[in-house]
Amino acid sequence: MLSPEVLILLILDGAILLFLTLSFFTAVLIVRYFDFSKDTPLQYYLERRSYLVSVILHLSFSLKIPLLFYFVYTLDKLSNVIPGAMCAAGVITSNSYGVALLAVKVLNIYLFGLWLVANREDFFTKEYRFTKFKFKFFIFIYLFVVGEFILELLFFKSLDVSKVVSCCGVLFDATKNSTLFSFFLLDSKLSAGLFYLSFFLLLFFRKKIYLFSLLTLIFLLFSLISLIQFFSPYIYQLPTHHCPFCLLQKEYFYVGYLLYTFLFLGTFLGVSVGFKKFFLTKEDKSWPSLLFDSLYLLVVTFYPVWYLFKNGVTLF
Repeated sequence: MLSPEVLILLILDGAILLFLTLSFFTAVLIVRYFDFSKDTPLQYYLERRSYLVSVILHLSFSLKIPLLFYFVYTLDKLSNVIPGAMCAAGVITSNSYGVALLAVKVLNIYLFGLWLVANREDFFTKEYRFTKFKFKFFIFIYLFVVGEFILELLFFKSLDVSKVVSCCGVLFDATKNSTLFSFFLLDSKLSAGLFYLSFFLLLFFRKKIYLFSLLTLIFLLFSLISLIQFFSPYIYQLPTHHCPFCLLQKEYFYVGYLLYTFLFLGTFLGVSVGFKKFFLTKEDKSWPSLLFDSLYLLVVTFYPVWYLFKNGVTLF
């Protein structure tokens, strides 16, 4: 916990949590007493405070997005001191808190993004139409932020530099009963087929917003599974290498950052169109989501096509 990367991460997350905690009490007041139709000193106070707190939340949530990538970068740096770990995969699975922490961090990014969408729509209304909703939503998100910080403290505190952990080659070995064996319940080619099928379903149902948002989550699931099972070996040009974290290494030109940016941005935009229609009663287009999903599909598809063109054979 005394390594510079971990200290920076904990300080930044702790500072954000402090600002969010201060904002939490104001959010409770706004949810309880805010009424735009009233002309009282309390209402004027809450209107001023709502703008200030909204700016604080906007900055805090915006900062949490790059912090997710910094968290993965920190794990990668720690792999140099954790025996047996070759990349972030070995570190994140070295204790019982790591996988849950990563899942909560990713979930929070989607929740933060949806709050930013609600906040933007609220600023465009003159009658503070979505003010109470966005602060109710923030109170809900705040519980996940607290949980994330507690898990983060427990995770880094439980890291043992004297304990030998499994490397990514063991963790993602489909022939062994490894920690992440569940990813290999599907055949590699089948996972790729389901990935392409889910994408074409997105194209077909792009005008049915609620179904499109649901299919976006399915597309995210099969994108991650197929990336691990089918596409990553082509990126590594090694049939036994399935690690989703090594994609972030310089040896592979940091392609993982590009892939995950396209994937998470595309799927977030897909979820947000359903969120806007259901909670904010606003119709939005699905094409921005499809654009980034398509970019992700083109990049991952390039690797098996290039491998086949160069070698004349496939890995599976």
